[in-house]
Amino acid sequence: MPELNYLRNDRKWPGSRDYITHVDFKLDHGRAGMELYDIFPGVQLMVSEFFAESCFRTGEKENAIGIHHCLRGRFECAFDSRSFIYMGEGDISINSQMHPPISSSFPLNYFYGSTIILYPEQTKGVPWLEAFGISTEAITEKFSLNSRCPVFRRNEAVEHVYGELYACLSDPELPFLRLKILELLYHVQSRQTVLEENKEYLPGNVVSRIKHVREHLIENPERRIGLRELAKEHGLSLTQLKDGFRQIYGQSPYAYLRDYKMHLAAQLLRDTDRKVSEIAAELGYQNPSKFSEAFQAVIGQNPRAYRK
Repeated sequence: MPELNYLRNDRKWPGSRDYITHVDFKLDHGRAGMELYDIFPGVQLMVSEFFAESCFRTGEKENAIGIHHCLRGRFECAFDSRSFIYMGEGDISINSQMHPPISSSFPLNYFYGSTIILYPEQTKGVPWLEAFGISTEAITEKFSLNSRCPVFRRNEAVEHVYGELYACLSDPELPFLRLKILELLYHVQSRQTVLEENKEYLPGNVVSRIKHVREHLIENPERRIGLRELAKEHGLSLTQLKDGFRQIYGQSPYAYLRDYKMHLAAQLLRDTDRKVSEIAAELGYQNPSKFSEAFQAVIGQNPRAYRK
């Protein structure tokens, strides 16, 4: 089986089945877990989980197609210095490694998802693919992969298949994996499957300013700063701030800040003996009951139950 160039120098070892390979994906900061499944000649499934800000490596061009799916987290990608595109949960993107990205990152510092890797030279003449009419040339032409990387919003029919695929990974059987990958490839290539393209690219200068807004918010978690004030301070319109923040982080600024504060509170509850009321006050909640409601909504338990 061929191998993606940017994985060539990573340590690998056999998995529980002869068609599974574990990859020790090295990061300067954070950690990652990655498995490769050899599905057909020239077809692999790569399942990845990242607890990191980025996994980007400068890669040389190669003849390979990636069909990427985000199950949890968010993914940011840029193919030029002027515009950025985002994948949220359930979204799909397709690209050719003949046109690799110039940068990528995880806005929430977390990502779990998968990539179906197709090596066009090796997929020619594979009977399983031919039986379903799967062609890398047809996929490249349909999505104009020689010039762009489209991102598609969550599609219920496709998401159902992905759900079955992820569910089987705890005890993967090759025939079932093959069935699901064929089903997904058929959905991608079939013109009957309507995938809604997400064309909401963000200019690079807007992305940079919104990320500064996010830093401003988390540096002062106890303060509630007005969005109009933040937008003006960072040279953005209120609409740019609201829409752009949701594109990058998947939430409104205040919802993001609430979740950030509750996860910070959870860490303090685990690692310190400080009173719940002290933690609440430090994060800007003078009313402990309001803090408890917010904590329950985000973490799923009230603070005292969580600490136990």
